[in-house]
Amino acid sequence: MQVIKEQINEVSASIEVKLHKNDYEAEVLKALKEYQRKAVVPGFRQGKAPFGMLKKMYGNTVLAEQVNKLVSDALNNYIIDNNIKVMGYPMSDVQRTGTIDFDNGEEFSFYFNVALAPDFELGLENMQLAYPKVKVNAAEVQETVDKLLADYPEITYPETIEAGDEVELRIHQTDANGTEMDEGLHSSVRLSIPDIADEASKALLIGKELGAEFIFNFRKALGDDEKVIKIIKLKGDENELIASDYNVVVDEVFRTQPASLNEAFFGRIFPGETIDNEEAFREKVKDVMEKQWDAQADYMVYSIALKRLIDETPMRFDQEIMKQWLHENSEGQLKKDDIEANYNSYERSMKYQLIEDRLVETYPELVVSKQEMRNFVASYFFKQYGLEASEETEKLIGSTIDSILKDKKESDRIQRQLREEKMVRLFRSKLSLTNEELSVDAFKAMIEKENKKSEEE
Repeated sequence: MQVIKEQINEVSASIEVKLHKNDYEAEVLKALKEYQRKAVVPGFRQGKAPFGMLKKMYGNTVLAEQVNKLVSDALNNYIIDNNIKVMGYPMSDVQRTGTIDFDNGEEFSFYFNVALAPDFELGLENMQLAYPKVKVNAAEVQETVDKLLADYPEITYPETIEAGDEVELRIHQTDANGTEMDEGLHSSVRLSIPDIADEASKALLIGKELGAEFIFNFRKALGDDEKVIKIIKLKGDENELIASDYNVVVDEVFRTQPASLNEAFFGRIFPGETIDNEEAFREKVKDVMEKQWDAQADYMVYSIALKRLIDETPMRFDQEIMKQWLHENSEGQLKKDDIEANYNSYERSMKYQLIEDRLVETYPELVVSKQEMRNFVASYFFKQYGLEASEETEKLIGSTIDSILKDKKESDRIQRQLREEKMVRLFRSKLSLTNEELSVDAFKAMIEKENKKSEEE
């Protein structure tokens, strides 16, 4: 057997695989004997059909199968052994190969066209870019502080109900005489006083103390059957209970009021840190805000740098072979006219893949390990269900993690996400960056401009 490579140009080659009779004869004979052992032929017991008859009937088919297998293995091994970086896969050169005459021939030559991956230099560490360093002003800090005060109010538990409170009531359905029914609905509900539409019902609650007991009608109070169903948690077959009276007991009163800028509030917002004055708290808020903007700036710089690498890294492709490969690889989904019209975008995707592969080859820290993928999936469960990371917990969810990662689509998505996160960090550390201070508004405008440019491209 011979495998001969002929370099056409720097990005394409022709590979010939030449088979002689002694390369395939033994394999064909072995396959035919195996076929004879299993074959069921009318007039003969299984395995007893004459070899000569089977060879005449199926010899060429078996020969073609074995030759194709030998050619495929030889071609793949040659590419691997010689470290030939191929784009797509080798394309059969039907014209040069011609029609294979298995009836009369003993030596066969198969030709393949190969698109070679272009050689290129990255130049990542020599790339100079401005890094948008967002500076948050006092008004923006104040806006965030106001939101924190509203989002994290102080909750107290007074003994007497007032107009803006929320209450927890123990309820029990009563009959027409106001007596609790043994089989009546009873549960615990939470009710906001401002949600009560009926003023008389609202007045009935305001001023009541913990432990107070009285008759209450939720339909009258709320004036909305859907709200009654939701608050009392009625099921579909219990909707007739909407209009019922209930004996209620006040179990708890919750009063929400705006938080104050004090040490207790600072500790709630930044647990584990010692912040004892308002100035230090505002400085911490500012620092956190700017770090959040830094994260967006990191991603923007990565996106701009990657686009520049794709745009500015010279690469040449054998377009004819690549167009043929795109058509065949799509199994007819991509028409030749569509490939022609959109070839530039396909070529851009190829450039991105080559650049990413080279980055991973150059910077081993970009490799995403199986354990990192497992940790990523596990962290979802830890956050979603409030689980603590431990050996025992990981064993419990291990089979679920295995199931998720067996799904190739989901596994690829996770790998891409983790790879991109690593790429963002790598670009931030390797690029030659010069800080350019920007306001929040200026940075937002920059993001909008970049997004618009990407959409247009």
